Parts: sequence; structure tokens; C-alpha cells
Amino acid sequence: MDRAVVLVGGSGTGVRDITGGIPKALLKVVGKSVVERVIDGLLTCGLKDITLVSDQPSLFEDITFKYGDVADIQVVKQVGSGVRDAILSAKDVLSKPTLLVYGDTLVPHEAFRMVINAYLTYGKSVIMVVPEEDVRLYGAVLIDDEGRVVDFVEKPTTEIDGAYAYGGIAIYDKELVEVLEESSTVDEAFKRYISRKAFKVAIWSGWWVDIGFPWDLLKATYYILSELRDIRISSKASIASTAVLKGPLVIEDGAEIDHYTVLKGPLYIGRNVTVEPHSLVDNYTSIEEGVHIGAYTELFWSSIQPKVVIGHNSHIYLTVIGSEALIEGNVVTSVDIRKNILLNILGSRGVAAISKTLLNYLRKCSSINHKAKIKAGSIVRTNE
Repeated sequence: MDRAVVLVGGSGTGVRDITGGIPKALLKVVGKSVVERVIDGLLTCGLKDITLVSDQPSLFEDITFKYGDVADIQVVKQVGSGVRDAILSAKDVLSKPTLLVYGDTLVPHEAFRMVINAYLTYGKSVIMVVPEEDVRLYGAVLIDDEGRVVDFVEKPTTEIDGAYAYGGIAIYDKELVEVLEESSTVDEAFKRYISRKAFKVAIWSGWWVDIGFPWDLLKATYYILSELRDIRISSKASIASTAVLKGPLVIEDGAEIDHYTVLKGPLYIGRNVTVEPHSLVDNYTSIEEGVHIGAYTELFWSSIQPKVVIGHNSHIYLTVIGSEALIEGNVVTSVDIRKNILLNILGSRGVAAISKTLLNYLRKCSSINHKAKIKAGSIVRTNE
């Protein structure tokens, strides 16, 4: 199998403030867009014939150009709206064994390989499921003791005992594609297909992030930066002699790190980022290209999208900032977060606990302090 279809349409209701209207698959996570990270994983598994399905195909032309030497990437315009229509826009490809990936799903490439192996073993449609305490944000999948799907709820409104979350990765057979054409929703199609023949699952227990809300960018940033093991500094970056660098980190071309700045990894600093004197960039922070950080500013576990300006003496904790936002000086975000407590949690507990803790913090933070997420292109005034 060497084919994949990736659904990359829609800006996503939950992250629309951050996307500024662009597809959420183009949001940046540690220097790459979400869709680029998906494509990298597919290429690692040997899948080089890739079809992107988008309602705004022109926005993905740069992606096809970037990967043109290593993959055959086509962009298909989505006809209609919703997941069903997106899938059917690539029905000709999916009628043959093809890996189907929701383009807002981030996982290690081993998850793709697991689904492919399950399909090769069983010879029938396979979907990836993930253990989640609350499946209301995802499709809910109920399975029997033999790993067969017995029920699927596309948009659950209540918690469902014993259900797994649909992990956004699948391989359909021709019959399932035909059933989807006959049905009005994915939910209906799955139920009709289940009534006719067995439908297997592959259970993924590693890290997995469905980019549906701003805090999901922070989760993805945590997982990806946790894989860093060394310090990587571009020869085209400028680092002041008095700057202090600790732990694994990446600093890209054109970045300027000024005097007495402290960088504590794991963290990422993108192309042409400027960090002014006496600033602290702390763990699990991703600063994308063209960002300017003012003097005496502190950042901790945040996702800063491209071309953001943050004024001097600001304190940015557990915050997602949309592209081209302007943060004036002396702004404090997420003031209810006790950073030292959270750092202790990071150091002593497993991935599942960290995800749950972050989710709880960010839900609380979003309801108490709107500055846990800052809209693309917005202005946050001093003392606002």
C-alpha cells in the first residue's frame, strides 16, 4: 500500500479564533504545519501517493511544491461540506486500499503503520481507536471482545460507557465507500456497514492529538518537543554571548537571541524570531517564524503562531496566540496557573496524566481568563 488521502478542509469551529480563517491543518506546531507533520509520517511509512482534500485547495499549493521531489501530492477540491462529503470527494482513490487520515490528527508514524498492518492482517475495513475518558469531543466507537465494531456515534452528546474515541485514521474497502454514498452521514454509513459485515479496529495507546481546540496545540507541542534530545542551533542564527541555553532546543535561521536571555528547553524558536534582552523562554514553548519578543518577557508552555509581537515585561503562560496578534507590554496571561506546580506534574507523571491535567487547566483557564487564547490579528492592551 502506497496511497493516502488526507482531509484538510475547514478552519475548525473550536480553533477559529486562532486560525484567522485558514484551514486548521495549516496551523503551525513546532515549526511545521499540522498537515506537513501528517505528510512526514506518511512518507516515513512509504506512502508517497498522497491526495489532499480541501475546500480551499489553492492554500495547499505550497505544500505540493515543498514535497514535489519526494512525493506525488494532488489536491482535490472538496464538493459539499462535512466529513462525509470530504471523504466522497476522493471516492475514486478510496475505492482501492488507501490510508484515510483526518488532517487535524497528530500521531507518531507508528500509528499509521499499525493501521496498515491491521488491514493487511484482516483484509477488511479498519479504523483506529484511542482510549479516552470522555469521547464527546470525538466519534465514539464501541467494540466487542474480538475487536470488531458494534456501534459508532459520530457526534456523541453524552458520555458512553466503554466507548473508544475514533482516532481519525482508517482504511475503507470498496463496499464501505459505496455505503457512504448511499448514506447521509458517516454515522449512518458505519451503522449500515456494521450490519452487513465485520469491521475491525486497531487500538492505539500512544500519544494522539486531535486539533479541535486551542489547548490541543499545547498538547501537541508538549509531545513533539518531548522527543528532542539535543541542542540544534542554525549557523545563521545570532546568539548573544551572555545568553544562557539549557536543555534540548531548536533555533532556526535568522533568529536573534539578545543578551542575558535564558532559554530552557525543550523549546522551539523559529526562523527570524527576535528575543530581546533579559527574557526567559521556558519549557514546552513553540515560537513560530517572524515573532518578536520584548525585553524582560517570560514565556512558559505556549504556542505562538507566526508574526506575533509581544511587548516588554509580559508573562505568557499556557497560552495560544494566533498569527499577527499584537500583545502590548506588561500583559499577563493565565494568571490562575501555578507554574511550579505544573512543572512538578510534568516531571513526575505519565503522558495520560499530563494530558488530563493540561485539559483541566485550560478548560478552567479559558472560562476564567480569555487571554488563554488570543485571536489572530487581535490587539491585547496593557492592563486589559
